[in-house]
Amino acid sequence: MIIFLATRHHCYTVKGLLQAGFGPDAPDCHVMPYDELFTLDTLQAATYIFTDIERLPAWDRRLAAEYYRGLKALGLRCLNDPARVMTRYPLLFALHAAGFNPFRAWRVDGDVPTPRFPVFLRFEADHGRPLSGLLHSANALAAEILSLQMSGLPLVDVLAIEFCAQEIAPGAWRKHGTYRIGDRVLTVQAVVEDDWCVKYGKAGFATDQMFVEEHDVIARNAFAGAIAPAFDIAAIEWGRADHATVDGREVVYEINTNPGVGIATVTHRSELHLAAERLGRQAIAEALAEIDTPVGADVCFVPSHWITGHRARCVAVNTYQP
Repeated sequence: MIIFLATRHHCYTVKGLLQAGFGPDAPDCHVMPYDELFTLDTLQAATYIFTDIERLPAWDRRLAAEYYRGLKALGLRCLNDPARVMTRYPLLFALHAAGFNPFRAWRVDGDVPTPRFPVFLRFEADHGRPLSGLLHSANALAAEILSLQMSGLPLVDVLAIEFCAQEIAPGAWRKHGTYRIGDRVLTVQAVVEDDWCVKYGKAGFATDQMFVEEHDVIARNAFAGAIAPAFDIAAIEWGRADHATVDGREVVYEINTNPGVGIATVTHRSELHLAAERLGRQAIAEALAEIDTPVGADVCFVPSHWITGHRARCVAVNTYQP
């Protein structure tokens, strides 16, 4: 059994894994909200995957780190140490410092370097689209930041990021998704859009040649070697790196610790795309099987005095958020 831990409102991301038929080797998977975990002293023997680290408030992240260590001490397999996993800003800073990424990011409410324009703004802990389009000058950046503040948006969670992307054909942009699952690194996704900020893909936009390239990349697991060092830097054992090829090298935009593991496409105009999707799902299923824990006796987690005190305070205010 594998249990994914996530914030309550983001437990939907692994719904594909919870359905029969994801892959013939997929183990039994479940999802548990962190606020439920934090009330438990008796837990099922399972592999526990700590996800959604970037969305955890500091207090809850400390709780999660305590549970991670307590479950490890009981001999259970746990992935993603909440005390070590790098979220978006520390990771982008570290990847640039290590020479992996050529672009920089910074928090706009801190010390701002002289950027290489264009830049764009986005939330640090959000996986949606950016807050701004491309900003081509210092004046445009300052005006956009002021506009956000005047609209009532605090800057505490806002990053400015230098643009770093490259078309694969005129007006076409692509990013790949590469997962780490335990010790395995798997490229299982390619998304193409007509916009530099590739997110979900645009239906009907990809060409037959792009589907050929997608299938080839997934069949060869083409980017595993290039992306593995980014996971090591981030201390992430379960997650998906979103990356693209720029000037012949892979650059990583983020590593999402709670990525969507999609439900199979029922119909598609490209049989090659469907075949690539099946290859990716099978690779994920096999990797999950390697980290699975056989069902066994429940384990007794002994909470620290700090956790016990936190529970008492939460009961007193009838909430589990600080």
